[in-house]
Amino acid sequence: MAKVFLDAGHGGHDPGALGNGLREKDIALSVTLKIGNILKNHGVNVGYSRTTDVFLELADRATKANSFGANVFVSVHCNSFTDSSAKGVETYSYPESTTGANLSKSIQNNIISSGVYTANRGTKTANFAVLRLTNMPAALVELGFISNAQDANILKNRQDELAVAVSKGILNYLGIPYKDGGSGSTLYRVQVGAFSVRANADNLANELKGKGYSPIVVTVGGLYKVQVGAFSVRANAEALVKELKSKGYEAMIVTA
Repeated sequence: MAKVFLDAGHGGHDPGALGNGLREKDIALSVTLKIGNILKNHGVNVGYSRTTDVFLELADRATKANSFGANVFVSVHCNSFTDSSAKGVETYSYPESTTGANLSKSIQNNIISSGVYTANRGTKTANFAVLRLTNMPAALVELGFISNAQDANILKNRQDELAVAVSKGILNYLGIPYKDGGSGSTLYRVQVGAFSVRANADNLANELKGKGYSPIVVTVGGLYKVQVGAFSVRANAEALVKELKSKGYEAMIVTA
């Protein structure tokens, strides 16, 4: 059985990056737990550095991963920068680790192919302690810039999609096929429009982006559908539908 160790960045008295009403430690933990559930549903043995809001030293995170005997280590973070226009996702590996580089590429590629982010900052190397001190292939993913309004909206409202994308990257690296429905829960997607002409869908998507949302256009049954977020909790989807309707959009929940 494959063993994966997941590390939710920061925690406890260390909130990590702050921005747009969000704390990095909360986003990291929420997405990490979702990733863990998906991996478990694919038969993976999952270990965690933390499952609650507690602080751990970086060396302790690596020690726990090494003691667990993981095949793969993945640390989950959010980015931040003084220039709020900086946005996008990037994934790191240790400079001297070829296997870590392959893992980070798999995760990065799956996040980008999911369509959640359009800004691809690529894969990079860094001498981060959790990458240096772990003795298995390791990657650290920066899920987006909490300091950027558009990215912050993704980090808040599209965690399920991010978790699926990261999980697909891990499973692909391990050679385990991803099973549809393997997230273990229904995803409630918020749809704002469906068009027979792609340009009309793109126009609506661009309008929504201008208002701080992060829409994607998906093709289903010959129609171009504009969706804004996917949630495992229906109440969260309903809240977004209510918000969009208050702004004049014909929003609805779909599960396919």
